[in-house]
Amino acid sequence: MSRKFIVGGNWKCNPATVREANTLLKEWKKALPNVDKSKVDVVICPPALWMSSLNESIEALGMSTCAQNVGKNDAGAFTGEWTASNLQDINISWTLIGHSERRTKYGESDADVAEKVAKCQDAGLNVILCIGETLEEREGGKTDEVNKRQLGAVIPKVKDWDKIVIAYEPVWAIGTGKVATPDQAEETQAAIRAYLKEAAGAAVADKVRIQYGGSVTRDNCAELITKPNIDGFLVGGASLKPTFMDIVSAVGPSKMVEMWPKYEEKMKKEGCNETAIAAFKYNYGVLVSGADVMIPESKLDPVDKLPEYEKLKEKPDPRLLRKTLILKLNGGLGTGMGLDKAKSLLTVTEGNSFLDLIAKQVANMKKSFKTDLKFMLMNSFSTSQDTLDALSKYSELGTGSDLEFVQNKAPKVTASDFSPADWSADSSHEWCPPGHGDLYPAMLGSGTLEKLLKKGFRYMFVSNSDNLGATMDLKILTHFVQSGAPFMMEVAERTDADKKGGHLAKDKATGGLLLRESAQCPEQDEKEFQNVGKYKFFNTNNLWVDLAALKREFRKNDGALPLPVMKNSKTVDPRDKASTKVLQLETAMGAAIQCFEGASALVIPRSRFAPVKTTNDLLALRSDAYQLTEDFTIVLAPERDGVPPDVKLDGMYKFADAMEKLIPNGAPSLIGCKKLVIEGPMTLAKGVVFKGTVTVKNSGAEKELAAGVYEDKTVEL
Repeated sequence: MSRKFIVGGNWKCNPATVREANTLLKEWKKALPNVDKSKVDVVICPPALWMSSLNESIEALGMSTCAQNVGKNDAGAFTGEWTASNLQDINISWTLIGHSERRTKYGESDADVAEKVAKCQDAGLNVILCIGETLEEREGGKTDEVNKRQLGAVIPKVKDWDKIVIAYEPVWAIGTGKVATPDQAEETQAAIRAYLKEAAGAAVADKVRIQYGGSVTRDNCAELITKPNIDGFLVGGASLKPTFMDIVSAVGPSKMVEMWPKYEEKMKKEGCNETAIAAFKYNYGVLVSGADVMIPESKLDPVDKLPEYEKLKEKPDPRLLRKTLILKLNGGLGTGMGLDKAKSLLTVTEGNSFLDLIAKQVANMKKSFKTDLKFMLMNSFSTSQDTLDALSKYSELGTGSDLEFVQNKAPKVTASDFSPADWSADSSHEWCPPGHGDLYPAMLGSGTLEKLLKKGFRYMFVSNSDNLGATMDLKILTHFVQSGAPFMMEVAERTDADKKGGHLAKDKATGGLLLRESAQCPEQDEKEFQNVGKYKFFNTNNLWVDLAALKREFRKNDGALPLPVMKNSKTVDPRDKASTKVLQLETAMGAAIQCFEGASALVIPRSRFAPVKTTNDLLALRSDAYQLTEDFTIVLAPERDGVPPDVKLDGMYKFADAMEKLIPNGAPSLIGCKKLVIEGPMTLAKGVVFKGTVTVKNSGAEKELAAGVYEDKTVEL
């Protein structure tokens, strides 16, 4: 039978302060990527007074908190004791019992240990049962006799062996300078298992895990763990060091140990900078560590009230514009729409692409505000050249590094074994943008952040290039600056149409704001995730950032922002569904709200949120349901009363080139349309007008829908 390894760290009465304990846990976090949690359980035994305060931090590392002792009594007049039920009540599910120091220094007998085990069995508490002989007993040839005696006292009390782990402590090898060889440890633990088989049965002996606890270090653990009857370690002094994680990773090595050198070599060969490599290493480490990236309901509180745009009272201050960067994220290829170039090159309206409209918006803002405005793009390695070519006619925007910095690239990960993806047919498909959360390391690694600060820029307004409603708003900028917040997110009120998207919430532990995306919601919490009455706001990805505060966060976190990592399942060639299945590791820039103490949010009108994510959105945007204003902003026509048409195209029109074939004569009229559903192959003639709710179906060969008005009906071609 295969037994899962288990490593325990017994801190005893160490370290000196809880602050030192928290520092140690932070050091351990850096090494988590080297540990595969599916291979090893880890339990940590801090001093009793710190168990509650450290429990959440320990659990965040994927470990469990373990008491060092428990009383043999029930509740009552037992000064200085605590019961098994007390531990359960504070969410502590493990305890040591019978440690050699409890036996030798506090006089605990075998009978005492047995009574404690019985209480823990009744309470459903997991027990690490310590047994082992002294030097005198070892030299007297009594090792097996002592172990049998100590274990034999407990066996009658055990009803559930799944709750028992045995830790063999050769007391003579702890702090004496004498060391048990791996063969000596294996011989003794084999004898313990043989006795278990004799006294409790073969099934019990086969499944019970037996730890070794004799001065385990990172130097001797690798050989010890190869022995068939050593199922892990109970570590003392070595568990008070950052290198404790070397022991844990030796027991349960992750793919990081095997695969990271291959990724590092690949990224260096590609010319990736050190910041990009460090960012991907963090993301890959989260993947291979098996870290729980879910955010359950139990950790959240809803956000009930936020400042609203319409109620802002700050007097707009135009002087702030000279300190502010307008940044558009332009790294997306729109692969979900079948594109292999920048999505922002798509024609939106009146012959203008997204990029054309952005350039004209900036020119108009400079004119309106009567001041120069700093504008930049974050492009990806896939969009940079096409974008610069398209914007070359707008020379006033700037050129080169004054106009853009390039998002980092990240290797795609083979889904089956977490190795670097390989696609010899086109090696460019082996790389992907690492999500818009890469904004932060890309700014740092490219030198853009430092350059902006040196030039006197303090604030940054960020939005997606496909959101043409996100323009510089002086009222919002002034509010952000005067609030003193280091980071602010523009949010909008959720409706049923938004219920499957991410939402804003409060971290129950810290009270700070955070984002929960659908990929981070446990299945059992999905109903509450979609409760728009409870979680009222969603992220528009219009963000305001204090650049000086961003620099401070980088310093505080050793050059990286610890953003939640999301797995995006794809094929290595996005247009070839039969190609190798891969994972793209991505982060979201809005998730940085949880990194900044004092971060805030502002409720904005829907007019500032008009993104194009699918061909459904693009078709609606091209129709007369939207209008192009004098300042080159696209807004809903007044007749729409702020509600966009609901367009549902057949999956065959998922890609932009297929949608173009559907509307060879331009978009139909949707100004009076509530919902449009297109099913099957067809083309729309010039002059088609949809009103109300309309479904058009065709189950045969492609046909044309003739010009005319179609209102509240289903049309069969």
